[in-house]
Formats: sequence, structure tokens, C-alpha cells
Amino acid sequence: MKEKRSPLIGIIGGVGPYAGLDFFRNILNNTVTSCDQDHVGTVLISCPALIPDRTNYLLDEETENPAFGMFECANQLAVAGVKYAGVACNTAHAKRIFEPFTAMVREKIPHLEIINMLETCMLYVKQNMPALRNIGYLATKGTYKSRVYHEYFRAEDGFSLMEPEVQGQERIHEAIYSKEFGIKAYSDPVQTKARSILLYETFKLFDRGAEAIILGCTELPLAVNSGDFLVPVFDPGKIIARRLIELTAPEKLRRE
Repeated sequence: MKEKRSPLIGIIGGVGPYAGLDFFRNILNNTVTSCDQDHVGTVLISCPALIPDRTNYLLDEETENPAFGMFECANQLAVAGVKYAGVACNTAHAKRIFEPFTAMVREKIPHLEIINMLETCMLYVKQNMPALRNIGYLATKGTYKSRVYHEYFRAEDGFSLMEPEVQGQERIHEAIYSKEFGIKAYSDPVQTKARSILLYETFKLFDRGAEAIILGCTELPLAVNSGDFLVPVFDPGKIIARRLIELTAPEKLRRE
């Protein structure tokens, strides 16, 4: 008799495409396996043309809400049989995008559960480092403007989020979006200039007292990783990948 299959994990990728691939890699790397068949069934949908740029929408440079394209992708995941899914984009979790998206999912495809990456990250930090207070984060201008991280890492819960200075935010945005050297244009390999900017802005946050860093854009782990620093660096994509494994096949979750 065949072993009962675990529920399928879904990834809404294409936001950007390499970030979705990195999300999938996190699922593979955090699963206990000895052969191909041990891996958890995963469906990655990457349809970038369906989903307008999230930051441009939040900066009012784009009129179409990315929520509608995200819902199209979610619907295709549901048709494939996915039970739990995550969106491989931090900025997409801003209220103006994420709330209408999840409302459509609840109404039209209630059997699909969307796991909130930022909420999952916050719960992970609270559980594993309850004494942590001063947390710096790198993100897109859309994420900074929406202040979506402040909705989860709240001051009343003891968190103090630290953002780069305005010029630093511009440099980080350029490291992601520049057509000459940005991560979206050059994802594999990431250009040295983009990585240097991100490392510089990270160390500036440490100099101001940050005890840890959140990589608040799913493109950033392509350029920066925890091994670059002696303090905690949180990758929300990895954290939610582990949560999705825990929900679908907890016995296969690799120990950290």
C-alpha cells in the first residue's frame, strides 16, 4: 500500500521570478530526505506578467492592484490541489494588496489557505528570540512606505524596528531595481555593486544599535545571507518555507 501523500505546498512566485525560485529552494533545503520521493509535493507558479510591480503600485506609479494577478495565480494553485500557499514577496503583504487578495481567496477558494509571511516571521522571532528588541530591516521603498512590518513587529509588543535613513532606502531600492546592476536585472549572479550597497547599509544599521536584521525583500537573500554577519539575520522566505513544511509534513521538517 502506498504511503498517504502530504498536502501540496503552493508558491505564488514571479514577484520576482528568482525570489520564487529561492523560496522553492528553501523548501527543498529544509526537508529531511534520502531520495527524490521523500520531498514534499510543491507547486510553484511564476507568471510575472500577471502581477504588476508591488512597489510601483504602493508608490502610486501603477494603477492596477497586484492582488488580482495574485488571485489568478492562487486559483491555479487551488486547481492543482494545493492546500497551503505563500506569496514570495514581502511588499505584496502591504494592506492595500494583501487584504483584497486574501479576501478574494476566502470568498472564492476557501479550501486554499494563504500563510502570511510577515506574521510567520514575527511569530518565529518571538518564539526563538523573545529578548530581541532592536531589529533593522532592509526592504523596497514600497515596503517602507506601507510600514507593513510595523503592523506585525509592533512597539507595544516590545519591538523597535530600525529603517535605514532616506538616502539609504534609496540606495537599497537601487540595489534591487537598477537596470544597470540591480538584483531584478542581474539575479544570478548578483552584481558586486548591489551586494556592496546592501552590506554597507546593513552595517550602518548595526552601528546604530540593531541587534538583528530582517531581509525584508525576497530578492535580498540572493545577495546577502546569514553567514555574512555575526548577529542574527532573518530571511522571511526561509521562515515561511519551514512553516509550510510543518503544516504539510511536520515529520519531514529539517532541524535548524
